[in-house]
Amino acid sequence: MASQEENFEQFEEDDAADSALALYSAGRKRMFSKELRCMMYGFGDDQNPYTESVDIIEDLVIEFITEMTHKYVNSSR
Repeated sequence: MASQEENFEQFEEDDAADSALALYSAGRKRMFSKELRCMMYGFGDDQNPYTESVDIIEDLVIEFITEMTHKYVNSSR
């Protein structure tokens, strides 16, 4: 019975995190645009990559950081 309660709590946390991430990415200032553009150029992309490409990569980076932080917090409990 305890594992069902833990799973439900985990589901609520994941749902809240997904909602927060969606709100965050909807109308936020891009934080890593300059750095990502430089990294993309360093790895062989055009000197001025498409803004959409940078935005997608930034969303992936933010999602990765968020997931890793959640995993760390959950493992420390």
